[in-house]
Amino acid sequence: MSLISLINAFPIGNSAEKGFFLYKNAPAGVLKGIEQGQFSKVVQWVYEKSAFYRREFNKYGIKPAKVKVPADLGDFFTTPENIRANVKDFICLPPDTAYETTGTTSKKTKRVYFSRNEVKEAGWAGAVGLWGLGVRPNDRVASAFDYSFWVSGPVLQASCEVLGCFHVEAGRIDPAEFYDRLMDYGITVIVGDPSWILRLTEIAEKKGRWPLKLLIGGGENMTEETRRYIEKVWKADMILSYGQTEAFGAIGMEALAKDGYHLNEFHNYFEIIHPDAQGYGELVYTNLNRRVMPLIRYRSGDITRFIEIPSKSGLPGRRIEKLKGRVDEWTVTAMGNIAPWMFESVFSSIESLSPDWQIRVDKEGNKDFISFHLECDNGALNAAEVQEKIFFRIKQEFSEAWKIYEMGLLKLSVEFHPKGALRQDRKLKRIIDLRKF
Repeated sequence: MSLISLINAFPIGNSAEKGFFLYKNAPAGVLKGIEQGQFSKVVQWVYEKSAFYRREFNKYGIKPAKVKVPADLGDFFTTPENIRANVKDFICLPPDTAYETTGTTSKKTKRVYFSRNEVKEAGWAGAVGLWGLGVRPNDRVASAFDYSFWVSGPVLQASCEVLGCFHVEAGRIDPAEFYDRLMDYGITVIVGDPSWILRLTEIAEKKGRWPLKLLIGGGENMTEETRRYIEKVWKADMILSYGQTEAFGAIGMEALAKDGYHLNEFHNYFEIIHPDAQGYGELVYTNLNRRVMPLIRYRSGDITRFIEIPSKSGLPGRRIEKLKGRVDEWTVTAMGNIAPWMFESVFSSIESLSPDWQIRVDKEGNKDFISFHLECDNGALNAAEVQEKIFFRIKQEFSEAWKIYEMGLLKLSVEFHPKGALRQDRKLKRIIDLRKF
């Protein structure tokens, strides 16, 4: 019997309310015991049902009956490349539905299969998080997630069904159209991509805000400066969630304290592998409650670390920091090892720039040529002044790299684009290494 079935066996209270009560009040040892028991079961399940895991476990000499914790699997992990190459070999039971994800580094999609019951369970976990944020049955939720092959919209709809609240699905339409069409619905909660919410906020600043309770962003990161702007316009909290299609919905969600993502340990066993001296490493997870296509020790590709200090919200359970970047987006250059998160504070400090930006690394002769591609928020941008500000910040924050630039061993440039020009897909690839081509 799944955890949600056990919780719903109690006849009193809303399902999301009961789940949140359990999360908030159950002794850590109880939840950890459930987690470890589920881990052992899913490892044995995939060995029996999945051609991929049976083949790989035999190759690694893994005896599923002896596996109790992730460390018992040694250096075995599941990768995105495994799914792309062998997705049919992962399936353990006939699926009812599927979703896809492209990420930022491959044109070939990853297809992940589920049952409808697993959709409901993912919706329940999301409803527990929403209840903790104060969403109640009398709230009215509007979603602007892209519905094409993407998991976020269906999981949010399932969460609203658990909560019993009103829900309208707009899809990822133009924010201006969303504003005009939904302003009379009495919406109290808006959910969508952070970059999409930012554009909606700019419209609301000009036309007038709605009396919202909450905004929730998922699918990409957001700077704190952008969050403060959105909250100032709407006079409501802007909360971030983090998830992947492979985890089926939210991996974690912020509480109102906004001090890290509270992990969905009802449904996943989390690890951070190869941590550096500061604890940053790659997030890895095992799906505990799924039976159609569960993933064992799946490498998320995202860099973060566990937060050791207690949450200001008073909630228990483990948390992770906002993502530092992708394992595959660390790029070796003459400027040093660079990753997208390193430049967020540089570009967000300049008011006239959009949050969409991209760094391209190329060669000019024998030298690395790094160009910063930026979008303008308005037509009155003074390009020379903005470039001067950016170079000043780089000199301050990357002093060794700046010395290399001053010695003529590296070339830098700043190029400006109209708003919306850089984002061609759902996720914007922040660093492109053209030297590979």
